[in-house]
Amino acid sequence: MPFKIIAENCTGCTACEQRCPTRAISGLKNEVFYIEAASCIDCGACGVICPDDAILDTFGNLTSVQKKLQRPIAVVDSDDCNGCGVCVDVCPFDAITPSHAGTGPLYFGLVEVAEKKCTGCKLCEDVCGWDGIYVMTAAEKPQFLATLSIGTVEA
Repeated sequence: MPFKIIAENCTGCTACEQRCPTRAISGLKNEVFYIEAASCIDCGACGVICPDDAILDTFGNLTSVQKKLQRPIAVVDSDDCNGCGVCVDVCPFDAITPSHAGTGPLYFGLVEVAEKKCTGCKLCEDVCGWDGIYVMTAAEKPQFLATLSIGTVEA
């Protein structure tokens, strides 16, 4: 079931429409917006920025606006990412790109996440067979990265 807008709560602020990466949300400013079910990919991008408590998630639960550190984002596990590019191909937001830090072929290195584009939809996490990318809140990211071996010197 796709996300749904509660007409009685929607003020037509346009925040959800601007954030929707698939353009599934439309309407006129200051009027009720709607979500085209066939275009909605259940990413949740609209729900975390709706100031009107007007969006129901795929389970019928009311979504709520979240501060930036509470929003989900994809984080690359540099210990397990093999650079295969599956996550790059599946991301509907072009938020994941191959890292060009290496000198080898395009997909034989790590991938990078553009956090401003990432909605935390979990498509990348779902397709990664190597546990190389995880979706978590931005607040959890620093602690997670601290557990990885990048930057540590092995004796």
